[in-house]
Amino acid sequence: MNSDLLLWLWQDVVEPSWLSLALAPVVLTGYWLLGRRKRAGWWFVIASNAGLLAIGLTNRQYGLVVVLVLIFQAFRNWRSWGRAPRAAA
Repeated sequence: MNSDLLLWLWQDVVEPSWLSLALAPVVLTGYWLLGRRKRAGWWFVIASNAGLLAIGLTNRQYGLVVVLVLIFQAFRNWRSWGRAPRAAA
């Protein structure tokens, strides 16, 4: 590969998106666990959304504050998945 191409790839692709690249395994793990109906998957979803919020705030993309709603909903889902089913009256 050409050294200019590698330099461009590093400076324009990898450096600006390092946090996204680091969080990709967290996102995949969360959805993999949720697909297997594992309650811990919600914590991975919360962590990945918190990372998205960090990316947004770092880059002054304040519209990404909307992920707070997703974090709240993921927490509610985590709580509801842990409750035992109620007995029929």
